[in-house]
Amino acid sequence: MNNWHHLAQQEVVGLQTKVPLLDGRLIRYINLDNAATTPPLRAVAQAVQSFLPWYSSVHRGFGYKSQLCTELYTRIRYLILNFFGADPEKYTALFVKNASEGLNKLAHRLPIAEQEALSSWMEHHSNDLPWRLHKQAKFIELTPEGTLDLGDLETKLKTSRPRIKLITICGASNVTGVVNPLQTITELAHYYGAQLTGDAAQLAPHFPLRLAGPRAAIDYLVLSAHKMYAPFGSGVLIGPRETFRTGTPAEVGGGTVLACSREQVVFAPPPDRDEAGTPNLIGAYAFAVALQWLAQNNLTRLAKHEDQLTRYAFTRLQTVPGLVLYGPSPQRYPRIGVISFNLEGIPHGLVAAYLSFEAGIGVRHGCFCARPYVHHLLGLTKAEISFYESLAKTGKKCELPGMVRISFGFYNTKEEIDLLIEALKTLRAEEKRIKNRYRIDPVTGEYLPTSGKVKMFIAQHTADLFNLRA
Repeated sequence: MNNWHHLAQQEVVGLQTKVPLLDGRLIRYINLDNAATTPPLRAVAQAVQSFLPWYSSVHRGFGYKSQLCTELYTRIRYLILNFFGADPEKYTALFVKNASEGLNKLAHRLPIAEQEALSSWMEHHSNDLPWRLHKQAKFIELTPEGTLDLGDLETKLKTSRPRIKLITICGASNVTGVVNPLQTITELAHYYGAQLTGDAAQLAPHFPLRLAGPRAAIDYLVLSAHKMYAPFGSGVLIGPRETFRTGTPAEVGGGTVLACSREQVVFAPPPDRDEAGTPNLIGAYAFAVALQWLAQNNLTRLAKHEDQLTRYAFTRLQTVPGLVLYGPSPQRYPRIGVISFNLEGIPHGLVAAYLSFEAGIGVRHGCFCARPYVHHLLGLTKAEISFYESLAKTGKKCELPGMVRISFGFYNTKEEIDLLIEALKTLRAEEKRIKNRYRIDPVTGEYLPTSGKVKMFIAQHTADLFNLRA
């Protein structure tokens, strides 16, 4: 643990930050919400700070700084392709804000008609809605414990052959952390004449992922930098150059054309064709620095540490009375460090509030932008789902079902997991008294302390950060 603790302290920004508790104490913040966003690497923050004096326009100037930034932007693209094992002669990397934008861009650009896309019911909304709304996708069913039903996948490919042109699957779930067998799915897809898109937003930060596998290459890969220790609003969509060589891009404007007159528009070749406006060079640079750091510090070794944390946490959580875990155990099914649970009789929102305001532990609660999957794991009936949807339509979120989620980065420790277990056991033992300290906001569904002390502190802290005074 000491080696990991030392590495984390040296390499990750903000690990000693203290936050206020209800009793007035300041305590070191424990971040167990890495599946949403990771903290920045110190190397990323320092690199960005050092680069800022040289920051200038890309593809839009001929001053020295502009030429430097344009060259850097080009090199970053090749570095990212190389990190994921994508041949730059065959693939291109399009910079986007995040994986959500990348998946929407891909859904717009692929020449796929209705009923030609196949997704699954475990997907994040970002890999569900673009296909469901625009392509009327079919969906792969799940096993009772929440893993992908590969039998149903092959059945749908067989019965729809050659109709299905694309399978789009998450590399790892953001709810249970289960890792899908992308290589097997890629082989199935290609055998039945389809391509594969891997939503790697969760998998890439925790697994040495490469497009070119031992037997078949993933066709498209989408991911976000803010989940890989580079929080500057960048992501990437990697795919065959040929896909983006023709067709009208999702966003058009500056930089996307070679020529534009009153008579016609001549679009640029990829990748410029699909990158409208001034690019986010800082975000792309931060992303590249983070990938270099992960490569230099052995991502496989970091992933092994996270796997040990996941197994340890899964075992320790089972010692909390009335705690329900979702998904198969990491002892018998591959998972990344994402674990969702509930405490029987205690709303998921209250569990998250208690951990935050009385233990200084950051988690997430709700449905994690994957409602169909959470509904499946909770075993909700169609009638129950319809009832909750009717509540949501009226703006009431106070009774919506959900879970509590913890998720790890390489810097987390077993000691932090022990503190989580201790806090959950205290909540379980003293739940009646603790419940009296919180009230629910019927609109947001969030539990807040009745005293309002922490909310006042947040308002003051926000004003101090931005020097804003009412």
